[in-house]
Amino acid sequence: PVFEYQAVMEDPETLLDWLLAVRDIGLTQVRGVPTVPGSLSTLAQRISFIRESNFGVLFNVQSRADADSNAYTAFNLPLHTDLPTRELQPGLQFLHCLVNDAEGGDSRFVDGFAIAQTLRQEDPNAYRLLCEIPVEFRNKDRRSDYRCRAPVIALDALGEVAEIRMANFLRGPLNLAAELMLPYYRAYRRFIEMTREARFQVRQRLEAGQLWCFDNRRTLHARDAFDPASGSRHFQGCYVDRDELLSRIWVLQR
Repeated sequence: PVFEYQAVMEDPETLLDWLLAVRDIGLTQVRGVPTVPGSLSTLAQRISFIRESNFGVLFNVQSRADADSNAYTAFNLPLHTDLPTRELQPGLQFLHCLVNDAEGGDSRFVDGFAIAQTLRQEDPNAYRLLCEIPVEFRNKDRRSDYRCRAPVIALDALGEVAEIRMANFLRGPLNLAAELMLPYYRAYRRFIEMTREARFQVRQRLEAGQLWCFDNRRTLHARDAFDPASGSRHFQGCYVDRDELLSRIWVLQR
């Protein structure tokens, strides 16, 4: 679903429609956002507090020489959820395009919940392994060292899929019993293969003044490689927790 920035900022009914779409569908776009750096904060705060991380309150997604994350290069960024190395992955992620004149760099999204549900039907044993066996995700730089052991698919108290945790480039070594190693690798490989299938993917280029808002614990995202010599590319991003989204929805409905 696509929403207009001015309506989201001024009309409580449009704001509620947007937040319900984020909750129920997991991927939305907002257009007409000012391209002044920092404008993202105003929109995110229509929901609630911004969650700060080691990348800052707002993080700048640009190619740079001293990159401490793959996101800050011009390389392709494989499908992943952000910060799987944390005990609690961010709930919502925002990516706001300030300028995008470079060749390449299209956005790709995958509905992780749809993959999990399909895997449960097509390969129940693979689904069970990904739900039950925790794996370690790691991320470190000069100032931080984050590690978390958790399953790729997390279920809620009712047994429904509640969270996907996946960034293969941040996965630590598997430490499993010998008899589980091959079955687990097969299940893990199958999940990644499914993320590359067109039936689960949305692909679109984001232009200046447009913004993605998506459920980071449901929707995997990726970026194609781009050519920094062909033009400027500058995105800003931030996180808001899923609790804040739900609280805002309930207050607006009340």
